Amino acid sequence: MKYIYPKLLLVCLALAIYSKNKPGKDKKLPHSEETKRYSLLVQRGAFHFDSFKITKNKISHIPGISSNFETTTYNKNSQSFLDSLQTLGFFKKIEANGFWNLETHYGSETSCTSQLIVTLTTNEKSKTVICDDYQTDCPKLIKYIEQKVVELEGNDLKRIYLPG
Repeated sequence: MKYIYPKLLLVCLALAIYSKNKPGKDKKLPHSEETKRYSLLVQRGAFHFDSFKITKNKISHIPGISSNFETTTYNKNSQSFLDSLQTLGFFKKIEANGFWNLETHYGSETSCTSQLIVTLTTNEKSKTVICDDYQTDCPKLIKYIEQKVVELEGNDLKRIYLPG
């Protein structure tokens, strides 16, 4: 009788080790939320003609062809690293606020415009929204995206609006 309990304990221990190391236990779904990849491209017009690209943990500023700001940060390539959770939250907020439901083009009747183009890409889909005039005919969500991207970039690249 005194040898039954140690043998039972050994069998239970062996079963526990086997079930913990069972093959195929840690498989993840290929399209789960954890593997969803986002990319955001924001292109500004007027005399900025610059763009910003955000991925999971990085933002890049690519200056445009304008030479109005040759000696400032407006005309310099920059790259910054971001907190992945903060960036993922930003992408989720964009989706939750209806980015996929926006029209693809918002025209303008004015002659002096400042164009803004926003492209959101995920694993499954991509959408580009073009606003001919950032100031008057652009949805609030697109304006928010541009402001947040400039804030995340960190060099205080404010939008300069000069109405004609």
